[in-house]
Amino acid sequence: MVISMTNRLLALVIALALSGGIAAHAAQDPQQPLAPIALPSASALPAALQTAASRITETATGAIDPSAAIRSAYQRNRVALEHLRQQGSQLKGSAHPAFNQLISDDERALIEIERAALATTRPVASSTIAAMDKLVASAQAELNRQIARRRTRPSISRKVEAVRLVAKSRVVYPTGA
Repeated sequence: MVISMTNRLLALVIALALSGGIAAHAAQDPQQPLAPIALPSASALPAALQTAASRITETATGAIDPSAAIRSAYQRNRVALEHLRQQGSQLKGSAHPAFNQLISDDERALIEIERAALATTRPVASSTIAAMDKLVASAQAELNRQIARRRTRPSISRKVEAVRLVAKSRVVYPTGA
């Protein structure tokens, strides 16, 4: 009986909240009372905001089901590593295959962290997720380092041009006896 009354009360509260929300939306524009609301897509949100939302969700899930939180963090970090691999495709020379190898190594380490955590009877979500996030952060830092190095290092064509300018500016004096 108590459960039935609680369910009815909950249904009443939800109905009031829903009708209040519809009324507030209709009051915003009386000419189009039920016009659709334009919400930004998930891809329009900044990546940092999406990551923060994922971490909050994982923390809440981790309190109830640590295994699900670990699997969710694994998926998020696997996608992040794949995005880093795509961003790393702009690297030239030996930096590109080296970065791809780093990402492959990090993916293997990510799998090992997940498997080790899920193999325990009571996985600790917070430390496992932190270790996974640390892998992705180190890969991001390495990509940033490689990109910065490429920008500060003169390209081969600029080096060749500099050598030509130096060669033109030298005056060759004939040596005679």
